[in-house]
Amino acid sequence: MENKTLREIKVSEIAPNPYNPRLIFEPNELNDLKSSISKVGILVPLTVYQNSKDFPKEKYIILDGERRWRCATEIGLEAIPANVIDEPKDITQNILFMFNIHHFRKEWALFPTALKLEIIIDKLGTDSETVLNEFTGVSRSTIRRCKALLWYPPKYRDILMEKGGRISTDFFIELHPIANRLSYEPDFKYPEGISFFVDKCIDKFKEQKHLSDVKELREIRKALGFYDKSNNFQEFVNKISEFINNDIGLEIFVSEDLEEERNRKNILKYISYLNTNLDQINPDLISDIYFEDQLKQLQKRLDAIIESID
Repeated sequence: MENKTLREIKVSEIAPNPYNPRLIFEPNELNDLKSSISKVGILVPLTVYQNSKDFPKEKYIILDGERRWRCATEIGLEAIPANVIDEPKDITQNILFMFNIHHFRKEWALFPTALKLEIIIDKLGTDSETVLNEFTGVSRSTIRRCKALLWYPPKYRDILMEKGGRISTDFFIELHPIANRLSYEPDFKYPEGISFFVDKCIDKFKEQKHLSDVKELREIRKALGFYDKSNNFQEFVNKISEFINNDIGLEIFVSEDLEEERNRKNILKYISYLNTNLDQINPDLISDIYFEDQLKQLQKRLDAIIESID
């Protein structure tokens, strides 16, 4: 990107970028910005390039500042300050310029970002999070979330683009590990089998009866991990089929074996915590009768468990 040249440019000579990842503009935010611009003008210049293409027909194309340009247009400003840089050589560079310009600004909505990231993935020939982060400046965690959304069959893109819709991007992200793993099973092959599964989960969520919060999907993910690790994944598949096809809640994924595994992990976590912290604790600070009694009870239980293991 070359050195910028600051100019006053007619608003009518500027057009929004057809490849802008930001497709959603909040009306309330635009109204607040419009009010500020009406009072003090545009304090942060736009970034534009001189257009050599037939479309759009305007002389300059926005790389950064479409919200400011929209407000200036509505207010009726004749000219606005803009930094003019060299025209991107192709669509890929155009999008990459916008990603990098916006890196330190407010993030775009997730799915519009994912759609533009998809173009970059196609052009670069890789979906490596390291490479995409280096080129776009988008965090790896955001790239990972975008890739999860792009994985779904195209039929869900209208739902994902719906601003403030009942089925949010979080729903699809929480569901992704489950759907992705199921896609390797004959009954849930991608895309038809996965579409059937996702549609059923959406129906459950809309009913707000057996699935009312996207975070509840994590209970299913815990069961998935347990059955996958115990080489009994078919039982999980059977439970999924029962869950999506019947009037059944998340309790179907609860089992004694799963609860025992959770307890085991929790106990290991607390034992590790005790081993780390008891070595560092000052005995003078815990020399009260209650603390001593608790330690003795713990010792008895540990001795009994160790003896049963041996």
